Amino acid sequence: MAHSGAWRGVSEYLNDVLTIHALDMPGHGRSAPYDGVSCTGTLVSEAVLERIQAPVDVIAHSFGAVVALQLAVSHPKIVRSLTLYEPVFFALARGIDLGGFDAHEAMVSRIARAVRSGDHTAAARDFMKQWNDGTPWAAIPKQVRDGFARRIPFVLGSQNYVSLDTPGTLPRLGEITVPCAIMDGVESPPEITSICDGLAERIEGAVRVRVPGAGHMGAISHPATVAQEVTRLIP
Repeated sequence: MAHSGAWRGVSEYLNDVLTIHALDMPGHGRSAPYDGVSCTGTLVSEAVLERIQAPVDVIAHSFGAVVALQLAVSHPKIVRSLTLYEPVFFALARGIDLGGFDAHEAMVSRIARAVRSGDHTAAARDFMKQWNDGTPWAAIPKQVRDGFARRIPFVLGSQNYVSLDTPGTLPRLGEITVPCAIMDGVESPPEITSICDGLAERIEGAVRVRVPGAGHMGAISHPATVAQEVTRLIP
């Protein structure tokens, strides 16, 4: 639900060692609105592939980190390293944390009902209660809240990708051989910890990092820590 500017803090720590290219997903930042129909994972992966000409160090968060996993198994030659902060790969949670998976599905059902009734604001409020930085909804500026509400269809358009694994990434995780760090915040929902632990078990050599004091938006709140893990992986 954020835009590419969310990576500004991390990029400031990496400008001396990497050239940063941050992309806006459909309906986010300066990108065109999401059409409400297309598979969001396909749209994002195609946008990335259009821009990558050589192996790159992929740094990704949340839904973007799930797309990064898919790219690593389907296009391994373009990925030099992976730094993933809290991939919301609920297809994996389904097999190792059923309670967390069911809680996520219940939230998605509530959001879908709210959207069908025309109340995008209620849907966004429900979603951001779980997946923001802990700021109360009423304390978020109205312009930002309205943006969350406009983008909530993107969340619904992502669910088959993250919960049903429509690209078939899960059984191929063992094919990932590039340097990989999998990060989560200590303050994040427990199902995220389960997902990150499960990924680390399935990706050979993956480094597992927990960030004290951080939640789901750790790339914004703890940019130095995230950047440090990126630099550890650079050949």
